[in-house]
Amino acid sequence: MRPDIDIRSYFDTRAGLVVVLISALAVAAIAVAGGLLQGGLLPDEAVDVELTVIAVSLPLSLIIPVIAVMMTAGEWSDRSIQVTLLQRPGRLRVLTSKLLSTLMVVGAIIAGSVLLSMATTWIGGSIGDGSDFASMDRVLTTQVTALLATLAFSVAMGVLTQSTVMGLLAAIGIPFVVSTSRQIAMLAGSETLDGVLRSVDLQAAAVAFGDGQAEAFDVLPLLILVVLPLALGAWRWSRREIG
Repeated sequence: MRPDIDIRSYFDTRAGLVVVLISALAVAAIAVAGGLLQGGLLPDEAVDVELTVIAVSLPLSLIIPVIAVMMTAGEWSDRSIQVTLLQRPGRLRVLTSKLLSTLMVVGAIIAGSVLLSMATTWIGGSIGDGSDFASMDRVLTTQVTALLATLAFSVAMGVLTQSTVMGLLAAIGIPFVVSTSRQIAMLAGSETLDGVLRSVDLQAAAVAFGDGQAEAFDVLPLLILVVLPLALGAWRWSRREIG
C-alpha cells in the first residue's frame, strides 16, 4: 500500500489542485467572516467558537464529498485506473491505499479548518468582547463528528459507484433529500415516516454517537450507508473489467 503515491497523484492533477486551492480559500474566507465579523458586529458579546465552526462546516459539507469522491473514483472515470493497476498489482491493496490517502487528506482539511476557526475566533475576540471556547466539547462531538460522517458516506459512494459524477450526485444529494424529508415529516407530524427516514440519516446518527446518546437503532444508518456500500464497492472493485 502506498497512500503517498495516491496523494501525490491527486495533487498532480489540475482538477485536484484547483479543488484544493478553491476549498482552502473558501474555508479561510468563511472562517475569517465567522470569527472576525462576530467581533465587529457583536461588540458586546463574546465570539463563540462553535458559531465559527458551524459557519466553516457549510462549505466543508460540499468540499469533503468532492475531494473524497475524486480521490476514490476519479481514476475509474478518466480511465487511468488501468495504468495504476498495471503498475501496482493487487486491486484490494490499491483500494485500501486510496481509502487511507483520502482519510489522510480530508482529515487534515477538517483539523486545519477547526484550528483556523479557533484562531479567527481568538482574533475576533480581541476586537469584540473576548472569545468563548467553552463550547469546544460540542464542536468536537457534533460538528466534527458530522463532518466525519460526511467523509465516511462520500468515500462509500465513491467506492460503490466508481464514477465521479454518480458518486458526487449520491454523496451530496442523498443527505440533502434525507434531511429535507425529515423536516417535512416532522412538520406533518408523521412519526412513521420520520422513523423510516431516521434509519438512513447518517448525520443525526453521528451526532447521537458524538453526544453519547446513541441507541441501537443509530447503528442502522452506518450499516446501510457506509458498511454495505463499501462492501459492495470493494466486491465490484475487485471484479470490474477495465475498458
